[in-house]
Amino acid sequence: LGLAIARSIVAAHGGRIALSTAPGKGAAFSIALPRN
Repeated sequence: LGLAIARSIVAAHGGRIALSTAPGKGAAFSIALPRN
């Protein structure tokens, strides 16, 4: 649920959210927002 909310907020601001995973390393989420 938290990721869905974060995705909606980021999209509303014209940004993007990405996920990077690796076996045994966990997950990392990146958020990019445009400069205005």
